Amino acid sequence: MDRRESIKNVMRGERSERIPRAVFGGGRWALRQAGLRIEDLKDDPIDFGDRIADVFSSLDTDMVFAGSGLNSFPAEAIGGVLAFDEKQAPLLSFPIIEKSSDAKGLDTIDISHSPYTAALVEMIARLRKCLPDRFICVTSWGPFTWAMILCDWNSLQDKIVTDRPFVNEICELGIRLSQALITTLADSDLIDGISIPDGATTLVPDDIYHDVILPAEKKLFAFAKDKGLTTIFHQCGEIKRQLELYPEAGADCISIDNSVKLSDAHKLWGDKVVLAGNVDVINTVLGGTPDKICNAVRESLDGLPDPFINYIMMPSCDLPPDTPLKNVEAFLKCADDQS
Repeated sequence: MDRRESIKNVMRGERSERIPRAVFGGGRWALRQAGLRIEDLKDDPIDFGDRIADVFSSLDTDMVFAGSGLNSFPAEAIGGVLAFDEKQAPLLSFPIIEKSSDAKGLDTIDISHSPYTAALVEMIARLRKCLPDRFICVTSWGPFTWAMILCDWNSLQDKIVTDRPFVNEICELGIRLSQALITTLADSDLIDGISIPDGATTLVPDDIYHDVILPAEKKLFAFAKDKGLTTIFHQCGEIKRQLELYPEAGADCISIDNSVKLSDAHKLWGDKVVLAGNVDVINTVLGGTPDKICNAVRESLDGLPDPFINYIMMPSCDLPPDTPLKNVEAFLKCADDQS
């Protein structure tokens, strides 16, 4: 079976012979499974690619989210210093944007001379070679989440209220950072799609989301589609109040956490997008038994008219690094138990 082609068919609205399934994110989880440390990536990206490919090749997952957990890497190109901590994904050692003028002159972003980002590209190229039958999706921050990465959060909170042009400018810079990575990978035909998490939008007033951030998300997804890529939008947190707006971002697929039922999202969105996510990743995939995991999958699917159309079975959010392998295998197997 060509899993890569089957996901492309799902995204085109075709009915699947089996329920499509994927381990959402899982970047840091795969690194732990392979006995790798993120900070060592730049020393041997080919070995990283080989060993991560070994992890995913043994799993019944149709998609691989390449670079998941390494979303902040492109900030190297604009002076960001990566901070490595075993307990979380790499962030920046310090904020690098305080005022609008800090973003001036950053219209063109070249990631080729950034050690970790260049190594990430090499690793993804190796994954593409090792996993030709998997749908490979690179992950990058959404525009407002980029703003949180680049700026001091307290200062950004104040500017959300007092300086809307600043918020717009930083979101635009976030778009360019994602575009730089997407362009490098897409132009070399190394990826099939992009996954953009932007759950930080739930921390802003709805008018700011609608007027400033949503247009930035639209711009990023339109850019990716122009590159021939499939687009996935992941939203988690208190998403209910913004739920109706998410299809306007223009993504092909929307992955949601377990705070909203898939059936409720389907009632609201219809067949505008492919649905994904929702199965509780913490209490169920991480902490559950095989029976509990499959019960959660069944409950998640309850109310969907047909899970073989416009649906991909995924956990509600990124797979925690300490998730037992047997639980991941059990989760993926549950897709066949729904037939």
